[in-house]
Amino acid sequence: MIERRTLLASMLSASLLPGAARCAAASQKRIAIIGAGISGLAAAVALREAGHDVVILEARDRIGGRIHTSRAWPDLPIDLGASWIHGIKGNPITPLARAAGAQTVTTSYENGMLHIDPALRALGVADTNENKMEALFERAMRRAAKLDEDVSMQAAIDAYVQSSPLTETQRAQLNFHLSSRYEQEYSGSTTRMSAQTIDDNDVFPGDDALFPGGYTQIIRHLADGLDIRLNQPVTRVAWDGAKAVITMKDGNTLSADQLLVTVPLGVLKTDAITFDPPLPQPKTAAIARLGMGLLNKLWLRFDRIFWPKAFDWHEYLSPRKGEWAEWVSLAKVNDTPVLLGFSAADYAETLETKRDSEVVAEAMKALRTMFGSSAPDPIAAQFTRWRSDPYALGSYSFNAVGSSNADREALAKPEGTRLHFAGEALSANYPGTVHGALLSGRRAAKTILESLANHD
Repeated sequence: MIERRTLLASMLSASLLPGAARCAAASQKRIAIIGAGISGLAAAVALREAGHDVVILEARDRIGGRIHTSRAWPDLPIDLGASWIHGIKGNPITPLARAAGAQTVTTSYENGMLHIDPALRALGVADTNENKMEALFERAMRRAAKLDEDVSMQAAIDAYVQSSPLTETQRAQLNFHLSSRYEQEYSGSTTRMSAQTIDDNDVFPGDDALFPGGYTQIIRHLADGLDIRLNQPVTRVAWDGAKAVITMKDGNTLSADQLLVTVPLGVLKTDAITFDPPLPQPKTAAIARLGMGLLNKLWLRFDRIFWPKAFDWHEYLSPRKGEWAEWVSLAKVNDTPVLLGFSAADYAETLETKRDSEVVAEAMKALRTMFGSSAPDPIAAQFTRWRSDPYALGSYSFNAVGSSNADREALAKPEGTRLHFAGEALSANYPGTVHGALLSGRRAAKTILESLANHD
């Protein structure tokens, strides 16, 4: 990063000289970016700093992509997409937050309270039995790793316990472990996630941090001064000619010397954008193999705090897998009476088909089991439906059965001399994260600059 900044600073300083200015103007290229999410914005910043003419085409009427801060409650920004800096130490989002002047509040998974459903308490369940469940899971995954072909996490576990079936209480504890530790983390169902490659990624150390003022502060900071054109869904990309030609839904076209595509994996899996010529088989195969998961959020606002304020997380151990297993409290943020509930994978898919009122009713049933029947109804609610969003078609990517990080690298590989890709699904080290998307965008910008240097 320091070397890159030094290089860019040298380039910009040199451009102040009259002769260098004429040279820079002559070598300036038009670079188009599809998508104003954080990967597209990060790439645009680097490319503009290098002196190029950058245009971002965004299908939505807003920037940010899957980073979306709702202002439905004017006094309380709510993040409907990404919420956290995951691991603040060394994370590239951390210095961006400082540069944007964004306040952060740290949360810790260790600071949590467990609530056990009465039906399980009646069976003698007193805790999640986490160590034993994790040990069981690890043994099942080690056995699956020796198989000639990949299987799902669920298939690996079912095969492992076949000779010694689990009791009802053990099954509930295992399902809680799978839901809270894996489905909520990776957004995929255990019946689809790879037993051999799901954990092949890295993390940054340190606490996680929320943005009381909303994650969009980072987006606005990056977008400052960029040429972003909203309401411009792209339908066709011709990428193998003298120029890349992008066709929008309204029939207008734009040509560019280089093109960066940053749409989510869910969109790449459809025919929403026609590539001409078609993308090569290794790339389409990678797109098909990787999974696009679902993690939805339910924000509930109350007239008072009726839950213990001291805890960041409230966990619900239910007889039913994935049923409102994870909640975050905003009580320690200015005494805010808001709870955030998560639904992931299969349970999320089911909830997304229901009306908001039905979702809230199901959530309140769980909360009253957790905190008592006197818990009041919420005064307001906001619920996400990322699978139904045509410009996302899911929340973020995961390693499905038969896929690996090699597929992510195949997606990140440029095609020809002018077509490039970026996004969280293309980050082999940090998939499914904002920082993974950011780093992918920066890497794509570097690749584009190298391509320009080599083919000018």
